[in-house]
Amino acid sequence: MKKSLFAVFFGLTLCQISFSAPVNVWFEKANTFYSEQKFDSAAHYYEKIIESGYQSSTVYFNCGNAWYRLKKPGLARLYYEKASLLDPLDDDIRNNIRFLNSNIVDRIPEPEQSLMGMIFSQIHHLFPLSVQLWIFFGLLLTISIFLSTVLFVNGNGKLWLVYGSILLSLIALAIGSSAAYKIYEKENIAYAVLLTSIADAKNEPDGAKVLFTVHEGVKFRIRKTEDKWSLVSLPNGVSGWVKNTDLGKI
Repeated sequence: MKKSLFAVFFGLTLCQISFSAPVNVWFEKANTFYSEQKFDSAAHYYEKIIESGYQSSTVYFNCGNAWYRLKKPGLARLYYEKASLLDPLDDDIRNNIRFLNSNIVDRIPEPEQSLMGMIFSQIHHLFPLSVQLWIFFGLLLTISIFLSTVLFVNGNGKLWLVYGSILLSLIALAIGSSAAYKIYEKENIAYAVLLTSIADAKNEPDGAKVLFTVHEGVKFRIRKTEDKWSLVSLPNGVSGWVKNTDLGKI
């Protein structure tokens, strides 16, 4: 379902970004076209907003919906995934990705997570990186104050400060680990979605051997890129070389 957050969008546009392009007008036109079921025109204006440099989970989400209506699961998945990067806890975005993933030709299950992995995943996606860093440094400052105060307090007060420091240290460790991994992901890990109806993954760039065949909408991890080809891997670990022109980078 399309999200209508025009007032919020307009305010953020004025406050955060100074564009010569009429971004707010394009957003209104895109929403109008979507409501009129003119999905090609709606997608056109959503993409104009994206190309202008504005980043918004709402715009990505709406653009994905428009492309889904146009029976383009690859582009729909691409924009849903982009929306999820900005707002990973949004239920609408996650449900649409889950629904789309269950309806594409290749249904490749994600590896099952352990209980600790699930807990870490929730912490990892609870806050954006910038907020996590502020919380992490705030916790370090609080721990430092607690430990400094321990030197001047006796009895139960000293014990509670030590216990509090230990608890805050564990929380800081979890948040710090999550923030560090996000930085690592941003610098070293890239993902893409297959945009063409079908593609053969080869054993090497321009190789003759087909390792596997995949269909539109599948999400890959990009391992490395050489000229016009990328080595990609599926969630099950299978890897192969696919043409860059077939991929939409998330």
